[in-house]
Amino acid sequence: MKKKIIKSFNKKRTQAIKKSRFLLRHPLVVPVSSFVLLFFIGLTSFIFLGASTQGASDARIVNVFFDGNQQTVTTRAKNVGELIQRLQLPVVKEDIVEPARDSLILEDDTQVNVYKARPVEIIDRGRTLTLFTAQRAPRLVAAEAGLELVVEDEVAFDRSESSVLESGVSEQLVVERSVEVQINIYGAIKTIRTTADTVAEVLSRESVTQQPNEAVEPALSTPVTAGMLISLNKEGVKTAVVTEPIPFTIETQDDPELEAGKVRLERDGILGERAVVYEIIEEAGVEISRKELQQVVVKQPTNGLQYNGTKIVKPSFNPSVTVSGDKAALMSAAGIAESDYAFADFIISRESGWRPGAVNSYSGAYGLCQSLPASKMASAGADYLTNPVTQLRWCSGYASGRYGGWSGAYNAWLAQSWW
Repeated sequence: MKKKIIKSFNKKRTQAIKKSRFLLRHPLVVPVSSFVLLFFIGLTSFIFLGASTQGASDARIVNVFFDGNQQTVTTRAKNVGELIQRLQLPVVKEDIVEPARDSLILEDDTQVNVYKARPVEIIDRGRTLTLFTAQRAPRLVAAEAGLELVVEDEVAFDRSESSVLESGVSEQLVVERSVEVQINIYGAIKTIRTTADTVAEVLSRESVTQQPNEAVEPALSTPVTAGMLISLNKEGVKTAVVTEPIPFTIETQDDPELEAGKVRLERDGILGERAVVYEIIEEAGVEISRKELQQVVVKQPTNGLQYNGTKIVKPSFNPSVTVSGDKAALMSAAGIAESDYAFADFIISRESGWRPGAVNSYSGAYGLCQSLPASKMASAGADYLTNPVTQLRWCSGYASGRYGGWSGAYNAWLAQSWW
């Protein structure tokens, strides 16, 4: 056994001496081998840990805000949509993603925000509706719900836990509508919109302080209503408001599809309303003087709309037949004023019996008004021989030019039995 141990020792010693001699003859073997080994170890680690051999320049550090949580990730996603997909974020179409999903990720520290949609209950003037939205600003939520607001309307989330628990929604949005009121301070009147509940609150918001010798009408505790007049005056001075109607007008338009002489009322007119503000001076409770301060339009009138027919229904032309149908329709189509219908009818009935083809066998005068010659009526239209409306237009011009109108022509006919 001892001989075997000695023999093994001598063999290892011989191998060590040979190795030492090799290293002495080749001094670069160890460092070169170490470098190669470390290079392959590093390359293998980069491939397996980085999952790409493209290089570090295509990776970006992105800050992601999602559902109230902030995290920072390193990604090679090219755009926001690809990043959301890689992170497996549960995003639906109602959610808001900023920047947009097709926005490129080009630099480090890019901020991506995802605002999750949630059900919001909206209460507006006693009406309740529920909206699934990702908007956070109260007015943007209201706009998405289709509510039209003015600047003075107040919109806010109700943060009380009871309102949310009772309705079963995530948040509750309350819309408080403003109303228009007028404030009269010693005769100076201004109009405001307010959400105040009482007269006292209106004056407080407007920084108006009641002095000991001043009176407020109506009382400070009076609830605010639309169109209210709040007056601040010295003792012995009152403000009275008298409402008056504002008349409307009837607008007229021609309707070529409606027969001439006929009228169609398309829209009724609606009276407006104005408030006349008076300053009243009293002594011992008795009015001694009154002065108008201002007129305020409370409601604009709505004008009516009326269509007047202009369609001419031409009768079959026959010189021996009296014009049938509505004479008033023909006169209206010719532009004769309604107040002149009786004068025109009187003259035409006696001149031609309302026959557009009537011919005077003695003089040759022609038509409804017995024009001499007939060609004079050509100035009113080329169809003067057959169209009664064209003839009436010429007749009306003749009456105006010679007698100052149909009334003058009528008086002349009465005096001389011709015109």
